[in-house]
Amino acid sequence: MAVAAAMPSKEVMKTTPQSAKVARPRTPTPEPNQGKPFRPRSEMRLISAAKFVHLEVPRRKNHWGRLIQSNQTGMLFGPRGRGKTWVAMSLAICISACISFLGRKARRARRVIYLDGEMDLFTLRQRILSLCRSFNVDPPANLKLFTPEAFTDLLPSINTVEGQRAIDEMIGTEWDVIFIDNYSAWSGDGRETAEAWAPMMRWMLGHKRAGRTVIVIHHTGKTGKQRGSSSHEDALDWSVALKPVEDVAGDGALRFNLVWEKSRHLANTEVQPIAATLCQGENGEVSWHHKTGMHQDPRIEKAHAMKAKGMSQVAIGDELGVDRTTVGRWLKTK
Repeated sequence: MAVAAAMPSKEVMKTTPQSAKVARPRTPTPEPNQGKPFRPRSEMRLISAAKFVHLEVPRRKNHWGRLIQSNQTGMLFGPRGRGKTWVAMSLAICISACISFLGRKARRARRVIYLDGEMDLFTLRQRILSLCRSFNVDPPANLKLFTPEAFTDLLPSINTVEGQRAIDEMIGTEWDVIFIDNYSAWSGDGRETAEAWAPMMRWMLGHKRAGRTVIVIHHTGKTGKQRGSSSHEDALDWSVALKPVEDVAGDGALRFNLVWEKSRHLANTEVQPIAATLCQGENGEVSWHHKTGMHQDPRIEKAHAMKAKGMSQVAIGDELGVDRTTVGRWLKTK
């Protein structure tokens, strides 16, 4: 005869569910937002994560779509004479006039400063006029320019405290975006080491914390990367490489790809390369054309066709006017 299981006492029935509960760490209650906008302070301080996520921080302003925004430091670099200044000046005009350039524009007209360090007055004036005509806009009143030909002394060095003080006295604080064209011209002694760059970067970060955007134009070195120390890009929010395409068409147009080497504020899907073309007429008129993606040298397709016919890399190079190494690199592309 089966024996019935003993029923637990009432006390046991009451305490068993309580004793079965697993202890879990208590999540701290977030500190309430005080409703005060966040402002940097002169003294260093720690902020709890619970309070940090509730800080009232200003939203970034779009200066050129989402690719260039407020509170940023950036760099545009490329080889000399291949279109860097054309791109930088076009950006300055379009950001200050709130018009589209290469498919993107600011949400509203911004206050822009352009510090040129090399160009003569005549060329600078002609480029501004040509670009404004191409964009069908009057020269923007809120685009302020500096040219060394309007200054009788040597340029102040932007990587020294004295030089930065002189520049800050000239530019003030009522601006949104500044272009430094270019780092070599404004660095005084021309040194491009990590030690020479550090004071410049601190100056840029100071303006960034105040909500402004600083964009430096720089040259590439022999490797195709930005010239000088690789630490130049460490503290930047973004850097864009201008990669020229050879003028095999023979029409004199500047063709290049704008490739984002770094973009910490964007997802990878937002930083597709831009294939840009700048056409220049005999009377100084210019026009921009672009597409998403990369320009491809038309000789690459010819090299593949020649290889399919059994030609050697040396023979292909002789036919297309390039060396064997270039042919080998082309044949690796699809």
